[in-house]
Amino acid sequence: MKTLALLRGGTLPAALGSLGSLAAQAAMALFLLGLFEPQAVGVFSVVAQVAFGWATLALAQSPVSLLANLHLPALPAARQAWHSSLRRWLWLAPAAAATVWWSSRSGTAGPQIAPWAMLLWATAIALVQMGWLLAQSLTLRQQTPTSIAAVRMLPPWLAAALAGAAATALDWRSSHALTSAALAGYALGALWLLPALRSREPLPVASVEPQSQTDPRSTRLKFMHTLSDVLVATVLASHWTAVYGAAQAGCLLILLRVMGFIPALVGTAWAQVVLSRPQAQRPSSAWAAGLGATAVGAVGMIAHLALQSGWLSGAWSALQVYLWPVALWQMAASLIAAASHRPFQQGYARRYTQQCLAINAVQALLLLLPPLLGWPLLTHLWALAGFLSLALTLQALWAARLGRVATGERP
Repeated sequence: MKTLALLRGGTLPAALGSLGSLAAQAAMALFLLGLFEPQAVGVFSVVAQVAFGWATLALAQSPVSLLANLHLPALPAARQAWHSSLRRWLWLAPAAAATVWWSSRSGTAGPQIAPWAMLLWATAIALVQMGWLLAQSLTLRQQTPTSIAAVRMLPPWLAAALAGAAATALDWRSSHALTSAALAGYALGALWLLPALRSREPLPVASVEPQSQTDPRSTRLKFMHTLSDVLVATVLASHWTAVYGAAQAGCLLILLRVMGFIPALVGTAWAQVVLSRPQAQRPSSAWAAGLGATAVGAVGMIAHLALQSGWLSGAWSALQVYLWPVALWQMAASLIAAASHRPFQQGYARRYTQQCLAINAVQALLLLLPPLLGWPLLTHLWALAGFLSLALTLQALWAARLGRVATGERP
């Protein structure tokens, strides 16, 4: 009976799909470290970050609103979100082009890929990634457990398989191989959005009855929240590349890619499921937070052993410098990811966004100012990671104190 309840509540299929996606990310990380050079990984990471920032900014937190606003029918709400996001995707193109130019201005991208080619890859990846991110929320609203798991699991596995095959079978080890694999994976995931695009069901003008769970933030506030998230993430990728070079950026970004997937998994397999099915009974969020932080620590230990045992190429020796600062940062990110649904269910969504805006503002300063002040790389890294670890932990403690009644969690 518990298994049936978990299936109906979406927790089990979302968790299985996210765990499968995590395994695919681990395979992808092994391919990146073992089959590709740091420069190719660095260029790919910049393209991927620009595309991700472009897609998430265009979405403006539409996937969260689709889950929180359960009073709106899923298909027309998703269709409206896609059309609005597509318009933002178009007018954000100049900002994406400027970001690509900034990341390549120092020449650290080398002859592997020209700036215009980086922009073309980012354009295509952002479009299909936008569809995939929205499709994940749509499947939680109305699809079967199989679809909930598959939309999370299959796209990253396809990308990892294509990257591995390109390097081993075709001896294609440039950044183009990685961007091609990513594009194919996201395109597969976007197929789950097709039912919404084909639907002709109208969207109601307004809700008939007041709802206990909604996203009351204005479109402008949601856009500002997303903009701040995207700006700091993109500045991190592009500015670190411009200041320290593609190889150093590759070390930082691959750790953020691997470890950062764990708090993302906690958010999709826990917080998003709680939003989409608020009445289902679940354990406390502390369970999800502890599991996520432990998983980040385990990944850090595995990476440390791999470096000490010589399992990785000597080109990745600088990875050791980044390992534990990034691990602490992502442990704290796992804590807030586990409790991120509570502000929406307790009426504190606006305050949550205001906190995120303040954290991002300080993070941007800690990215831009230290190089101007002549700080060495290690000091810069620890200042950034230390602040974020503290700030995200305090935010998680605040969210954890919000009531548990509407979440359906056991104390």
